[in-house]
Amino acid sequence: MKENELSYRKRVIEKIKPYFAGKTLLDAGCGDGSDSYLLKDYFEKIEAFDIQENEKWKKYSSAGINFIQADVEKLPYSDNSFDVVIEKDMLHHTKDPFFAIKELIRVARKRIILIEANRYNPIFFLHLTLMKGHQHFTQEKFRDIIKSANMNFEIKNFSARVCPFNNKFLISVVNLFSDIAEFLKPFYFFIEYNLGIIFKNGK
Repeated sequence: MKENELSYRKRVIEKIKPYFAGKTLLDAGCGDGSDSYLLKDYFEKIEAFDIQENEKWKKYSSAGINFIQADVEKLPYSDNSFDVVIEKDMLHHTKDPFFAIKELIRVARKRIILIEANRYNPIFFLHLTLMKGHQHFTQEKFRDIIKSANMNFEIKNFSARVCPFNNKFLISVVNLFSDIAEFLKPFYFFIEYNLGIIFKNGK
């Protein structure tokens, strides 16, 4: 993994790790498994799934991560199977995010961490929404989905982006701008990521 991508992925983990609890994790919509691999330092057991199998799963399975092909709306796990469930940029691809979140909650024992790109971030909107057709959630829609769980929750926002150049200095500059963006309240409408944490059994 290139340094610019690794820096981005580690930044996302830094933003969510205060909400980790317990020993087992389900990585929902894991893609190629890169995030699952980085999360292995925080959990004793990790299960990961995506709707499509990825050839990189074989590589990361050697690290003790179990990958399966599955649909988030029909998860093959029993209730309360995992201490923490994490999804990143998967929920907006589902047919019914309100139903999908119920499935994530069902298999979680303690917490569900939801990370979704903000539709009105200018870069995401041009590149992913207009050009690639991703239906990212607005902050209002994201809140409605979280509230539909009828459980205690927190909603936050954070900035993270992949530096377009694999250069340590430029990576540090991009991260600095992300740090600044998080402190500028007027920028929150455009900030890159919505973060939701659902507490299944209180806080």
